[in-house]
Amino acid sequence: MSSHIIITFFLLTLASISWGQSTESTPLKPKKINVVRLPDMNIPRASHSAFYANGELMVVGGHTSGFVLTPTAEYFSKGEWHIIPTIYPHDNGMMVMLDGGRRILIAGGHEKNLGIGQTFEAEMYHPATHTFDGFGCLDRKRAMAQGAELDSGRVLILGNHRGNDAFEMYDGERSFSHVKEVSTWRSAPYLLPISGGDVIAFGSVWRNERVTSCDTVDRLKGKPFRVPLLNEWIPIVNLQSCLASESFIGNKSTGDFTYIVAAKNDSGAFSFIRIHDTVFTLIKTVCPVPTHTEFGKIRYLSSAVVDTNARRAYVIGDDTMHRAYVLAIEYDKHPAPLTLYYTDPLPEFGNTTPILFTPNGNLVITGGINNNNFKPLASVWLLDVSGKGEDIAMTKRGMTWPWVVIGLLLAGGMVIFAVRKMMKNEREKEVQNDHEEGKPVNDISAHTLHEETQKDNENNGGNELMNRIIKLMEEERFYLKPDLQIIHVAEALGVHRNTVSSCINSQQGCTFSQFVNEYRLRHAKQLMCDNPDMKISVVGLESGFANERSFFRSFKAATDMTPGEWMKRCEN
Repeated sequence: MSSHIIITFFLLTLASISWGQSTESTPLKPKKINVVRLPDMNIPRASHSAFYANGELMVVGGHTSGFVLTPTAEYFSKGEWHIIPTIYPHDNGMMVMLDGGRRILIAGGHEKNLGIGQTFEAEMYHPATHTFDGFGCLDRKRAMAQGAELDSGRVLILGNHRGNDAFEMYDGERSFSHVKEVSTWRSAPYLLPISGGDVIAFGSVWRNERVTSCDTVDRLKGKPFRVPLLNEWIPIVNLQSCLASESFIGNKSTGDFTYIVAAKNDSGAFSFIRIHDTVFTLIKTVCPVPTHTEFGKIRYLSSAVVDTNARRAYVIGDDTMHRAYVLAIEYDKHPAPLTLYYTDPLPEFGNTTPILFTPNGNLVITGGINNNNFKPLASVWLLDVSGKGEDIAMTKRGMTWPWVVIGLLLAGGMVIFAVRKMMKNEREKEVQNDHEEGKPVNDISAHTLHEETQKDNENNGGNELMNRIIKLMEEERFYLKPDLQIIHVAEALGVHRNTVSSCINSQQGCTFSQFVNEYRLRHAKQLMCDNPDMKISVVGLESGFANERSFFRSFKAATDMTPGEWMKRCEN
């Protein structure tokens, strides 16, 4: 009896060993993927933030050639990149979308070139106007931090480069404040909201110039706790701009807070961790994650990003021949199927850079490096993982049929408007001629003309349009843009510039310049009250005036005092 048991055990062991060997010797066969190179950015950059705002692909900050900080941003529109200045440079800064993408908080980053030091600096990006507003500073200097927007509209912030870490809170308006200390500091941590309004924080730790495991998880509302799984599996360093939403696979409406995180271990294996509230489990896949192909070893360098529509999560990798790899996991199936995609060698394909989804569900890679921080890339790549082909809107190669229909409708509307306008002008001339010749005016024509004129006046210069103009000033703070012109307001509202001008004249009794300067002067007075040590010249520039002379002239005309005299009077 015992010999049968030994033989059975031996056969089972042999089968188990042979199965494991066959799994490793027959890796997942990769599929070739279509890749499109989009127009290059104006500036090569790495360690930047990347996101979609107002329907536009946007990159902010980072460092450029020579490992030099760049105080610039770029947005992609109409097939090309448009560069705009930021208030501060943000190399390895943090980014959090607020109010559904109407505002974007940008904060922190390295203080000097070469990735040295950290900063307090915080600013807000307004996508509607493509403007940045430097408004405050963090509670402590940070680089490689992360933020998570809470349901209350506030933002919880954590993470730093080389120590000095703690939870801090942005109030959603102007202030940053300390919340509580953490058990250990982390660079680019995972900061994930869970049930009960709590937030957990975890990630790898830099020790002796290498990434090491850390099994301690901090939480906003409770004490730290340990997760043994994190001793073996090290989460990939979080390089995404807003990971809480990009790794979320749960359902907030039902109270399901579940996330997926990519991880690796010391033996070189790669896998995925499912996080449900405070429970961490390794996801079982149909086969081991492939780490080698016929071309060589794959280096997975990105954290996982989720396409909730496709129910898949993706990570990006490369090899020594500069092929790009995309690993997809169908996370809601058990065990989870894997798909591995690859490209031909792409010498200018960047790694260690944020991954974004296009409207079609494809992946976009902006800039990054090829293992050399002194030579970042300007290249932008689109990887077709959706199977729907390239995004036409991204490549500026033509129009799809919905856009053709929309174009025809717009053209038809313009024709109807032009004909109606011409007929109205003809009736005006007819009425005017009849009046000049002493002929009785057709009452119906005169009445119709009066109604149309009144309707045009209501549409063009009524309270509704004025309210929209005021909203641009008070909520979007258009007046802080030094080169603001009436055409910018008109374009934002979708009306003619003359319509804006006549509306302000009739509703406010002033010119466009006087209207804007009133907002700028009000902002300047508030700045001087809140920051009595701020230089007068800086106050003017921060309030939207193009130069110091323009600020002094406008201030004097409005108050009969210079800014300095006004300050002294306020102090007294």
